[in-house]
Amino acid sequence: MDEVPGSAGLMPDFFSPYDALMNAADEPDAVLRLQAAARELGFDSVLFAVIAQPKVNIADVYLRSNYPNQWREHYDRNNLRAADPTVEYCFRSSSPFVWLPQSFKTTEQQALYEEASAFGLKVGVTLPIRGVDGEIGMLTCVRDGNPGAEFLKDLNHNLGALSLLRDVAFDSLHQYVHAAVPPPAENVPVLTARERDCLQWMSAGKTAWEIGRILNISEAGVNFHISNLRNKFGVSRRNDVVIKAIRLGLIDLPG
Repeated sequence: MDEVPGSAGLMPDFFSPYDALMNAADEPDAVLRLQAAARELGFDSVLFAVIAQPKVNIADVYLRSNYPNQWREHYDRNNLRAADPTVEYCFRSSSPFVWLPQSFKTTEQQALYEEASAFGLKVGVTLPIRGVDGEIGMLTCVRDGNPGAEFLKDLNHNLGALSLLRDVAFDSLHQYVHAAVPPPAENVPVLTARERDCLQWMSAGKTAWEIGRILNISEAGVNFHISNLRNKFGVSRRNDVVIKAIRLGLIDLPG
């Protein structure tokens, strides 16, 4: 093949901005270099979280962040994970979740966003992680800025670089994610065919009314099955049913 005139040596090195991260000496160094790379892209705070494989308990997540300590303590103490839309989203989607006030839809989610904003976590993006060995997680980059056209323009410009940063971060921290001792296996509940149907549509984000229309049953009937699912999984929230079902391999992940 003929060489394009003047093209020698012009092949871009897409990874050069992340050389420091890829060549980190150890885990703390890799985390610091990840945070530095995110700052170069205009983000103050970073959270990297990965569950080693879908059947691992979500409580055993590998998590590193430079979020304010008071916010992390408040989040964990009040189990705000149950209301956090980014958690369920990363289990069922591979596309970015953009942090804007309107992205937090329910009353609980809106309250979570308002509280996070008070700690300087106002706008950003969550990029889901899907590893080749079944890992599920997220890289979230957030900054203390105003939601609006300027942020969206900046995000549009940097989204490709952020996606590459997500992949490089996962490769660089992969060995540390898997260094944890595996937790004991959980019992898998026995579900009826109708409960499985409801579960699959719940994971797709459908409401009880929508599921009823799809399955040709009443909304009350759907809520009855969802209540049974909560009891069988030992959780109180609908989102936790989906998360636990995915972890136990009862729902097929998209993509």
